[in-house]
Amino acid sequence: MNGDPFHAGERHLQSLFASRDRLAGSRAIQASLPPGFQAFLEELSYVVLAVPDRCGRLWVTMVFGAAGFVRAIDAMQMHVGSRPDPADPAAAGIAEGAPIAILAIDLLTRRRIRVNGSIISVGEDGFGVSVQQAFGNCPQFIRPRLVENAPGIVEAAIDTRVIARVVAHADTFFIATRAASDTGFDMDVSHRGGPPGFARWDGDCLIWPEYRGNFYFNTLGNLLLDPACGLLFPDFGSGELLMLTGHAALEGFDGNLTRSPEGLPVNGLVRFKPDVLMSRTTQRRP
Repeated sequence: MNGDPFHAGERHLQSLFASRDRLAGSRAIQASLPPGFQAFLEELSYVVLAVPDRCGRLWVTMVFGAAGFVRAIDAMQMHVGSRPDPADPAAAGIAEGAPIAILAIDLLTRRRIRVNGSIISVGEDGFGVSVQQAFGNCPQFIRPRLVENAPGIVEAAIDTRVIARVVAHADTFFIATRAASDTGFDMDVSHRGGPPGFARWDGDCLIWPEYRGNFYFNTLGNLLLDPACGLLFPDFGSGELLMLTGHAALEGFDGNLTRSPEGLPVNGLVRFKPDVLMSRTTQRRP
């Protein structure tokens, strides 16, 4: 991408944590899919999607298919050959012109890339995406595991006891955020991982540590400017997907690293309060 790919929220946190000079003008975030990214997409049997619903709430979900169901048409366009179940809260967000973020991730090999863009076509066989940003992430905090699809159902609502049960042993979740742009706003979705139980339920909200990463601060920079976000907690044992949408606040981000009880470097904490809770059972571990 020409110029600086980072917005004001990302730049603020980069300056706070003394990574701004190193990242200014970075070419790590690209405006198209390089050949290596295109080849990786065709290996996948699932991807993570983030979209807004008609009320502007952000949702994260997973869609599945045989290897090759996700493919690059060219460097600027890709096609996802699957759509969320109609009962999935993310289903309404799959519409022409809507923003979308895709996390192409293989948990077994710990490879991942992020693709942000907009939906340009929707059909029975899936949907097309115009690519606006594409970039890779390191394998840090990804626990290797096999994941495959299985039929399931979507529950219209759940209570907070389900959250406490699912997150108590979770070592993985996904988070959707957004940033204002010239065309409205851009979606982003990212992976979060850590020791089992690193996120915890605290009465009426979730709290998790933000471990030191690549210092891009894409997710956190978005939250700094817009607190809306969506979370997806997969329970790989039961096959349950816990889907939450709400708002988050950053706490303790003062430019100084602290340490978690396990000794991991921590930038600060995120406190998330859900507005809507959903549960979906569609995947399992073989």
